[in-house]
Amino acid sequence: MKRTCLLLALLATLAPAGTAHADRLSATRAQPLVEVSHTVDVAIDDGVARYRVRRTFANNGDRSEEASLRIALAHGAAVTGLRIRARDRWYDGVLMDAEEARAKYQELTGIGAWEAKDPALMQWVWADQVHLQVFPVLPGAVSTVEYTLTAPLEYRGGRHVLTYPHTASVEGVNTLALADPVVRVDPGHGDARTEIRIGGQRVAPNTPVVLRAPPPLAWVGEGEADPGTGYVISKLQVDRSVPVVKATVDLEIDHTFRGDLFVDLVTPGGQHLRVTEGAGGENDLRGSFTVDLPAGLESAGDWHLIVGDSAGLDIGTLDAWKLTLEPAADGAKIVTQASDLPRFIPDAPDEGGDSGHTLIEVAPAPVRTLAARLGRVVASAQKGFHRLEIDAAPKLSQLPRKASVVFVIDRSRSVGEDELGAQLRIIDAYRSHVPDASVEIVAFDRTARRVLGEFTGPDKFAAALASAQTAGKLGLGNGSALEDGLALAADLLAGRHGPTRIVALTDARLRTRFSNKLADAGLAAAPSSTVTHVVIPEDDSYAFIRRDDTHALAPIADGHHGVLFFAAAPADDKTVATQMLGLVRPIAIDHFKISGMDLKEAGEVPEALREGDGYRAMLATPDPTRRVVLSGKLWATPVRRVVTNNEHFDIATAAFVFSEDEHQDLSPEEMRVVAYRGRAVSPVTSYLATEPGVRPSTDGLEEIGLGGISLVGRGGGGGGTGNGTIGMSVPTLASLLAQDRERCVRAHVPTGAYQLTLAVETTGGEIVDVEAKAASHAPLRECMVEATWALDLGGGSWPEREQHTISFAR
Repeated sequence: MKRTCLLLALLATLAPAGTAHADRLSATRAQPLVEVSHTVDVAIDDGVARYRVRRTFANNGDRSEEASLRIALAHGAAVTGLRIRARDRWYDGVLMDAEEARAKYQELTGIGAWEAKDPALMQWVWADQVHLQVFPVLPGAVSTVEYTLTAPLEYRGGRHVLTYPHTASVEGVNTLALADPVVRVDPGHGDARTEIRIGGQRVAPNTPVVLRAPPPLAWVGEGEADPGTGYVISKLQVDRSVPVVKATVDLEIDHTFRGDLFVDLVTPGGQHLRVTEGAGGENDLRGSFTVDLPAGLESAGDWHLIVGDSAGLDIGTLDAWKLTLEPAADGAKIVTQASDLPRFIPDAPDEGGDSGHTLIEVAPAPVRTLAARLGRVVASAQKGFHRLEIDAAPKLSQLPRKASVVFVIDRSRSVGEDELGAQLRIIDAYRSHVPDASVEIVAFDRTARRVLGEFTGPDKFAAALASAQTAGKLGLGNGSALEDGLALAADLLAGRHGPTRIVALTDARLRTRFSNKLADAGLAAAPSSTVTHVVIPEDDSYAFIRRDDTHALAPIADGHHGVLFFAAAPADDKTVATQMLGLVRPIAIDHFKISGMDLKEAGEVPEALREGDGYRAMLATPDPTRRVVLSGKLWATPVRRVVTNNEHFDIATAAFVFSEDEHQDLSPEEMRVVAYRGRAVSPVTSYLATEPGVRPSTDGLEEIGLGGISLVGRGGGGGGTGNGTIGMSVPTLASLLAQDRERCVRAHVPTGAYQLTLAVETTGGEIVDVEAKAASHAPLRECMVEATWALDLGGGSWPEREQHTISFAR
């Protein structure tokens, strides 16, 4: 196959701008080429994922072949290294300007007098795709290439989250056979018990796992899935049943082009309601969206969120979504958050293909409160980037062991029997988390008195409480002497060993003469480490606790290591125990703030950073910061962390500028600065790996591979078209005339030698002059002159005017 024909074939292997592909392997000379192994070693390196991907190709044909592989990258990954193996040695690739690398590869793989040796070229296609070429894969032999990916670590549910593409699930998608990836994960810490999940299955560190496509996605609700759209579906459940009229959906979607997306809310009855679609040309999709609900809709049941990607070349993850339902009548709103996240949003599938990824989850190294990383990249005096990653510890604190707990309950007449019952349910919920605790109850009205009479363990508590109720110790009375209840609790804890806790429940309807100083004085007798919470029960239909540092009684708790909470514990809510965990140990960094970085254009900083949650922000800025300060509170204890940039994460951040599709506004020169800093393949840089002594060979390529093709990314900077069109670099005229030369030689020079030199002038894509300068055979000369005049140069970036000299000889 000669160059003119091969250009058409290569274009056919590339996806149009609106189509996605899984990995695609093709052979330039149509030899029976196959991939025989594909191994992926993933290592967690100081908050960054490093993939070492090794791929081996075998040539079962009778002629040297070029392996041309289009690669779908792991989510957020950039290519930051390339090497080839020749015989038993590895040779590292060099990052260089893309045009220089492409020209060098074409030169080294051309026809010459030397023995064929391996060069390999890795080029940018898109933020999530690159293209690899390797030549030669010798007949009856194999060729092995290794490349390195650098990817950010997402963090959800106390685990690092990353992905890797699995193979296509439909037969006939790839032009040539590809091997299933075999993945091993090294967490970089811990032992054989360190938790790792690949595709939801628990595996031991460094255990090989074969990645294959999962079963087809089960559709939910009305209609059916569009085969040309990639989907992710998340579910949450609402237990409370009331008529609802309006829904608010809060979204956090990380994506490289949100204009490709649409989001549907699916009701328990299966109705699809559009939340948003085609939301502009920026990255990511975050915010609150209101949806009117059908009349008569009940809230109870399974609600689903469907995120669809209907165009190619961009990917992302559904990181979080929350549903708020507004009742038709007066009443509290229903608020529920999905817990089955994050989930990868697959790109729009290709023609019957599959471009899905497998989710990999890794337990982090031990974290004390917070882990944080700051990256800083300077592209020019006017442009730069900073990236901040924050991971809250999977557990911000441990449950107290063998604690002594005194519950101070309000039995004043203003409380009423219902609220008294809610107080007892809060006590039960608390006790469920500390089954080894010793518990006493103090009840107060105008005075305070013990209820159980002794500190009671879990085996005797129920009987002791029932006996106290029978004896009338929880009967309602007049007065609200909260300070007396606190003082008695403090006296009871004096001299106790182990953790000590006071949980004071009150309706806060206290006498005018009450002051917080009275409460502080009463608590003075307690051990200095005693944690004291003040809890104000509320009547609501679902369980919750809510911190309030502005309440008049909040200083009592804050001065004694605790917090004032509002809380609800309805009798029919099965989640009361789960909701009350925050009373037993800190589960969030409250009043969370980030200082030193302008985050207006980033995702909203959470007011409370819950344990196991993360925060990510990557922003373009003319002056990237070197230092940020994180602050907040664990109950009453201040938290403060200063985070500074470091070389390791600066380099990774530079690579992420391209893999996160943040390079759109950079000039080519600025892109070069960032790409070389990050050691990354980009629109302006490529990797070229060569075996020493590589020169044009006796079995070199006349054809031109994908080295002559590039995809212009959306908003790619430096002259990018902004619409994902295909552009071609210019082939040589000699290559375009190669088939005509063979035809003319067969027709006019059956035997013997010949020589022919043509001078050709072009203006853009047009031939404007053809002249035979030297010709040893007239019929051949005329045939080639006519063929040259008839040549269609096609598309590509031909120079405005150029002189060409073409020589043929035998």
